[in-house]
Amino acid sequence: MKTIFHTIISVSMLLLLFFPNAFAQDYTKFNLPEHAIARLGKGFVNDIAYSPNGTQIAVASSIGVWFYDTNTGTEVSLFSGQKNVTRAVAFSPDWSTVAAGGGNGDNSIRLYDIITGKQTAVLRGHSSDVHSIAFSPDGLLLVSAGNDNTIRLWDLATGKPKHTLDGHKKSIYSVAFSPDSNTIVSGSVDHTVRLWDANTGEEKKVLTGHKEWVKSVAFSPDGKMVASGSYDKTVRLWDTDTGRHIKTLDLQEQGPLQGHLGKIRSVMFSPDGQNLVSSGGGQIVIWNIETGQRKQTLPADPNGIYKVVYSPDGKTFASMDWYDGIDFWDTKTGQHTLTIKGHSNGIRTIAYSPNGKTIASTCGSEIWLWDVDSRKHIFTIDGHKEGVNSIAFSPDNQLIASASWDKTINLWDADTREQVMTLTGHTDDIQSVAFSPNSKFIASAGHDQTIRLWDVTTGEEIHTLKEDDGRVFSVAFSPDGRTLASGGFNGVIRLWHVSTGKQIYTLPKKNRNGFSITYSPDGNTIISTGFGIQCWNLETGKHKELVDFGDNMQGFRRIPNIMTKFVDMSSDGKFVADGGEMGGIRLWDYETGKLKLYLSGHNWRVNAGAFSPDGTTFATASFDGTILLWEVPQQ
Repeated sequence: MKTIFHTIISVSMLLLLFFPNAFAQDYTKFNLPEHAIARLGKGFVNDIAYSPNGTQIAVASSIGVWFYDTNTGTEVSLFSGQKNVTRAVAFSPDWSTVAAGGGNGDNSIRLYDIITGKQTAVLRGHSSDVHSIAFSPDGLLLVSAGNDNTIRLWDLATGKPKHTLDGHKKSIYSVAFSPDSNTIVSGSVDHTVRLWDANTGEEKKVLTGHKEWVKSVAFSPDGKMVASGSYDKTVRLWDTDTGRHIKTLDLQEQGPLQGHLGKIRSVMFSPDGQNLVSSGGGQIVIWNIETGQRKQTLPADPNGIYKVVYSPDGKTFASMDWYDGIDFWDTKTGQHTLTIKGHSNGIRTIAYSPNGKTIASTCGSEIWLWDVDSRKHIFTIDGHKEGVNSIAFSPDNQLIASASWDKTINLWDADTREQVMTLTGHTDDIQSVAFSPNSKFIASAGHDQTIRLWDVTTGEEIHTLKEDDGRVFSVAFSPDGRTLASGGFNGVIRLWHVSTGKQIYTLPKKNRNGFSITYSPDGNTIISTGFGIQCWNLETGKHKELVDFGDNMQGFRRIPNIMTKFVDMSSDGKFVADGGEMGGIRLWDYETGKLKLYLSGHNWRVNAGAFSPDGTTFATASFDGTILLWEVPQQ
């Protein structure tokens, strides 16, 4: 049996070299949707799992399951089948199959052939997000659990459900098999740990003692103990046979620490059973099982550690955080050995540089710069204390402006990426920032119901423009720089005189919520979006509704609360693009008002979009943590 198993692994490793998405290929083109030419970023991370031989790690992300070489951190492949976010991932014991659990509406479990990447089965039954999945060590069963308060046991030979395990009162975040495949352990938001008979589906024991959510559970390698990690900041060890509580691992009882462990999100035994690793807050702690004392505490990560897994040989463990991705650590020394880069938190906004060579995007409080030609992440700008809502390049390509929830606007040198200036004055978070065409002024708008005009050279606030009817979401300068347009929560578009700060005109209300506004290249038209796309000809005063989201159209049904988050017009004025709540992007012929192209590929809400300066490419950014580049039709 061992010989057969090793043969399978050896053959699998050989065939991996011939994956459709193998090492030599450009990972930015893995499994692209139709009409997309590249993907920047890899989505945010939800789960990780080591392959049985430790040579690869699978990462459940917002866009699918990524596979990486654990020695080099190189991208091997991307499997994408879930229509939305992938929440959980697990390898079969023989490494022939990987299972992926979905969420955000697609609550299926999908099985993939690890060699071909082809989907082999879809298991349906959960009515909400699947948070945890695990193969039985004998490879015959799969267990899954999620937000619908149920645990489901699947027969892998038939692909049919075998048992539904009911007992937990609330969502279940973690399930695991015992080494002999006979018992399942589960941990729930209801504060309990439960043991189940994997053959009959009957509940064997309910383990109580935690005071908060149980986020993670694990069996020891010999199957005699269960560990549970909770939001009550403790790890508890239990006797599997009797259900007796053995001991509690509590950092707060073991002297002061640098940082704060916080809620326990992950627990796992070392392969030799002597140690246990836990993660929570911003720290990773290795515990001695026999003494219950901590052996090692790794430096705090401000982003928080969501999961830690041991490699099969126990020499390495990998940690996952939601913002930056995956790090690898040497078990003996605690030294950091490798980082997998490119994963990011949901992207709120993007901007093209005036020369079209760089794209700036947000990742939480950071700004990521991407080289458009190579599709590579080239630099990270970090300086805000909270998330960045809006970014803009100055037309002369000298500066980058960023506006944040921390109520500040930062100016950065576009070449050196050093901070030049901080503009303060807003009393609430800032939603939008824009440069004047001559690069001399900045306009900003936010939830404090003001639009502010700033002198770029001195940082002086020139005008404060009051919006009486609600928060302001968007600002845009006219191409000649004389006028500023603003759009807000109430759907009213106002025009302001830049030199005097006086209101010139209020366009008749035709929309709910002015999330995004833009001028046509000739300056004669203003386009806004919220629950539709509205166009105003500023010379004639005529209004045109390009599209009303009450109408049926591709990708949408008649849903009153569908909102589009952004609108942009190509530099030649031919196309208007918009996108938003449902993850789709639409390209409209401006003259005819007809839908030119419907682009589908993001797995979550699309927050921002921008045409390249030459109009040949359209970039979109999503809460799924990726930027997609689309080819714009030329006719």
